[in-house]
Amino acid sequence: LMGLMGLGMALVVSPLSTAIMTAVEDKDTGAASGINNAVSRIGGLIAVAAMGSLAAWVYANALDASATSGIPGFGEPAPAGLAPAIDATRLAASDAAFAAVSSVTALLCLLAAVIAWTTIPGDRLPWPRKAEDTPG
Repeated sequence: LMGLMGLGMALVVSPLSTAIMTAVEDKDTGAASGINNAVSRIGGLIAVAAMGSLAAWVYANALDASATSGIPGFGEPAPAGLAPAIDATRLAASDAAFAAVSSVTALLCLLAAVIAWTTIPGDRLPWPRKAEDTPG
């Protein structure tokens, strides 16, 4: 799973940073880099908080209210000697929580792809980059 995440980040972060840095004039690249970094960090924090909250909510709702007395909370390790039926219930609730988070993130990725496909024009930059300047 971490390898898949690393591959996804490699495919997204570098082109995104390049697009941001080439979309501004050279004098504004420092500000663009700082804003890109800040938005990236804030977005990551919001995503972790939102997906963690969703996972905890789905986990709690997946458990039967009468059977939660011996089941550890979301993210807590299972105690030694946990009854197999209770452990199976805990694992099923965890599976439901992670499936919900995976579904939401997949839908968000699809939404982002559709938005990018429909809104990003294929036009060249309105000003030449230094590498494109004529000598002289």
